Order: sequence, then C-alpha cells, then structure tokens
Amino acid sequence: MALDDPNTPDDLRRRAVYWLTRMQSGDATHEEVDACAAWRRANPEHDRAYRSVEFFWTASGHLPQKKLRAILASGEAPGLDSRGLTRRQFGWGVAGACAAVAAGAIYLPAMLAAPALHQASMDTGKGASRESVLPDGSVLTLNVGTRLDVALYQDRRVIELAAGEVFLSVAPDRSRPFVVKAGDAVVTVTGTRFNVRRDASSVKVAVESGSVTVSSGNWWNTERRDLRAGQAVEVGGSGVLSEGAVNIQNVTAWRQGKIVLDNAPLRDAVAEMNRYLAHPAILDAAHLGDYRVAGVFSIDDPQSMLGALPAIAPVKLERLPDGRTRILARSAK
Repeated sequence: MALDDPNTPDDLRRRAVYWLTRMQSGDATHEEVDACAAWRRANPEHDRAYRSVEFFWTASGHLPQKKLRAILASGEAPGLDSRGLTRRQFGWGVAGACAAVAAGAIYLPAMLAAPALHQASMDTGKGASRESVLPDGSVLTLNVGTRLDVALYQDRRVIELAAGEVFLSVAPDRSRPFVVKAGDAVVTVTGTRFNVRRDASSVKVAVESGSVTVSSGNWWNTERRDLRAGQAVEVGGSGVLSEGAVNIQNVTAWRQGKIVLDNAPLRDAVAEMNRYLAHPAILDAAHLGDYRVAGVFSIDDPQSMLGALPAIAPVKLERLPDGRTRILARSAK
C-alpha cells in the first residue's frame, strides 16, 4: 500500500497500528514492507509511534490468553474471533489489542507525539460568540455554547470540538494539515473556510470555500466524503455520513447575529432557539415536531423569536413559574 493510499489511517497512532498489523499479518507484500519502512523513516515521530505500539504487541505475548480474548471481545477490531487463539494466529488480531490501546483500554504514552507548540481551551458558555486568531493565522469564530481545545504541532494543527459550533478560516499550510475532531467525525483540510456544528446526536460540516475531507468510523471501516463549497455532510450517532447541498449563508447566519429558519422542522427550530434563550422552551406537542416553519430572527432577541412562533405555527405559549416556556398545540376553533 502506497503512503498516499486513502485507505491508510490518518491518525499517527492508528497509522502505526495499521503498519504493525500488516507487518505481523504474515502476508504483507514487498510494496507494503517498503512503504512501512519509508513511513517510519519520513519522520522521527512515526518511528517512535511504531516502536511504542510494537512494544505493546511484544508485551501481548506475555499476557494471559484470557486477557487477550477479553481485549478482542471488546469489539475494537473487525471480525475477530478469540476462540482457540494462539499468538501466531493473533495476526490481524494485533489490531484488536493495539486499537484498544488507541481507544484507551491500554493507554499509549504521550511520548508518541512531540509537545504542542501552542495549546488553548475555549468556552463561550451562554454568553456572546467569540473570535480567536491562532498563532498560525487561522481564525476561529465560536458560537454561543461552544467548547473546544486547540493544539498546534510542528506537523499538524488539531481542534477538538466538545460541543457547539465553530466557523474556521484556516490559514493554508500543506505541511501542517488542519484537523477538527468532533465526536465520530474527523475533518481534514490544509486551508479553507467551513462550519462545524456538534449537537447531542450529530455533527454537521458545511463548506464555504475550498475543500475538506470528512471521515467517520474505525480505521478498518472508515467512510469518507470530499466536500467543496456549498456542500455539507451530517455524521449521525451511528457514524453514518449523509451528504447534500446547503445554503452556506443560512448555515453561517449566526456570525451576523441572525438565525435563518428555512422550512425547518419545528423541533429543530425550538432546539435552535434554546441555544440562545436564558430559559429553555419545551415543545409539548410532539405531533407537531415535523411541522415546517420559516423566518429570520435576531440572536440578540431570542424572546421575540419565541414570541413569533404562534404566528408561523399552530401553537400557543405558556409561561412557567421557573421562567421556561411550554409550547402547546393550539386548539382548532
């Protein structure tokens, strides 16, 4: 497998796991052996990662068979059956132990990567949106309710989005890919402008300019989508990618202080309002969840957005003593 093969895992530790798996499988081709050696020579961090994973592989030979089977039974590797396992038969099973390492079952030491050149944590809470310029020139615009971590390394730039929404204007640098991790989704770019939103059940990525690659899934079963301007993808809770066109101006209207509801389901509209309301609204009319609504509202005045609902949907509002608002179906006259 060539070094630029799209099926080769992108994460440093996972790539090391991949190459060790191939080398220990007993059926690696000459091309793969050469490619693995070239990858290890290309960067000292690559060789360090490989040797660290190899250490755990060697150590696995001293693990009780019961422990090895438990690791494999964890479901971290594809199609593995630990019954009657011997170390030689382990073969592809090394992926199970090493993937468990990557997943945290056995922790790989932080020495796998060089220290970050820059690190920061950002949290906007329920307050205003925030803009931050990174040392590499990239600009992050965080929506309300957003939490993320930034780590810039010599050979890569990494954002981990824990919750919320961020618009990224990435400074071009082909030698340092820019990676955004959000739940099951991984977005990789070298320079572009795009929006990433992470909710409780999904991650949405929309591209304003340039291109991005969105991937999801384990390294042995990764789905990928290449997106260009005007395209978007949603990664569901199961890691499934669904792709389509998008109105990027509507998606990023929050940067101009607006919320654009364009034929949106009522349940989604209420969820959007709740990002900005001091006290959440409760949709107590589940059968109206799919009712479509439209409108443009100001983020600075979310109460007016809530107050406008009865004009665009068959609902009525009930204020509760604790400050919340119940949204009820309006009785037909």
